[in-house]
Amino acid sequence: MRYLYINQSEDKIVLISKKSNEGKMPEGIVEYIISDDFDLTKDMGDGEMLEGFLTATEFLERYNADYISKRINEYPRIEDQLDKIFHSGIDAWKSDIQAIKDKYPKG
Repeated sequence: MRYLYINQSEDKIVLISKKSNEGKMPEGIVEYIISDDFDLTKDMGDGEMLEGFLTATEFLERYNADYISKRINEYPRIEDQLDKIFHSGIDAWKSDIQAIKDKYPKG
């Protein structure tokens, strides 16, 4: 899992990190959680990859079309999931997770 930070007003990706920098970024920077498999490069259409990264707009177009990214951002933190299992049982947790999977089905 990686964390990607975007300055949307400048249409720029400003940071990609393995650790969350929540609360440490300047105002106007938005954090997105992305899977390690998410492709941040530009595809030229014939398999050739263009050097560099996507603009923020291009990233958001791909990100919003990716069910995995949508699920990751909607799942509760692991600590909260474990707390749910402890207090409410595995079936209640499974129900919560299934609702997210149903909301963002595999495309």
